[in-house]
Amino acid sequence: DCEVVVIGAGAAGLAALRELDRAGCSALCLEARQRIGGRIFTIHDPLSPLPIELGAEFIHGRPREIWNIVNAAPLTAYDCGDTAIRLQDGQIRDEEAWAAIGRVMADMRLAARQGPDRPFSEFLASTVHTDDAKRWAAGYVEGFNAARQEIVGIASLAQDAAASDEIDGDRAFRLVNGYRSVPLHLLASVAEPARRLRLNCIVESIVWKPGAVSVHVRHALTGHHRTVRSRRAVVTVPLGVLQASNAIHFEPEPHAAIQAARRLAVGQVMRVVLRFQEAFWEEIPNLSFAGFLLSDEPVFPTWWTPLSVRAPFITGWSAGPHADSLLGRKQDCVISQA
Repeated sequence: DCEVVVIGAGAAGLAALRELDRAGCSALCLEARQRIGGRIFTIHDPLSPLPIELGAEFIHGRPREIWNIVNAAPLTAYDCGDTAIRLQDGQIRDEEAWAAIGRVMADMRLAARQGPDRPFSEFLASTVHTDDAKRWAAGYVEGFNAARQEIVGIASLAQDAAASDEIDGDRAFRLVNGYRSVPLHLLASVAEPARRLRLNCIVESIVWKPGAVSVHVRHALTGHHRTVRSRRAVVTVPLGVLQASNAIHFEPEPHAAIQAARRLAVGQVMRVVLRFQEAFWEEIPNLSFAGFLLSDEPVFPTWWTPLSVRAPFITGWSAGPHADSLLGRKQDCVISQA
């Protein structure tokens, strides 16, 4: 059917499809969902002045892979407001949270260079920073990485921070057009995209040998089965799909890749966007220029506003251990907690 079959139409799959197409290779992309974008999921609500992101939202720094698309499309990006306000027991605190967090993380990077890897919680316990600074830093790591501080290692955090430095990662941007415009541009760059992409195609198994691949597919809506044959396959599905016992069956299993995938971990996140008739927080002087609200609440401790654009919605983020009590709950319960 094609030279290469690409499995998954998220950012990686669509980028692979575009590069193969540019190289003159006959490629076909299979996507299990009814939409493209994977963890990029933009909603255009007619009652909202801006697109609402239910998945990826921020462009962290200036990675050329994204900014090349932003410039070529062309798309409009704007700076995010990075002023963080600290809240405790419902009251605004005066401390500059980001500065304190920055000092802790700088010490962490030094510790990662000088000593063995260890959990972030062990590193915190060995430092002389204030209890508040330690608590804020732990909240930042668990929120930003959706990782438990007693599991995530300082070596990986330091490596991530170094990579961030290379792309001006302390700055964040949003797309006025919505993040979905990125995968849409990738797909539009493919010749005859309607022939190169198949939605609602659930890959159940991949039987392969060097030079020949058979992908067994079930249509999500009709239940019909078919087999796609190609010379090679590029698999770009999320880590959770690779780890699931009832997901894609490989014959034979690419042992090294699958074993590596099974040793990795993904954290949990609950995200809620609340839209109001008016941005009531802007009536509070100390909050009117807040990009982020950081609290010690057990669930949804982190919130952010659309700044530097002013619009009447606000996003709640409950990640890592803060998401535990929300897992498996009905949507109404999660919204009421937010």
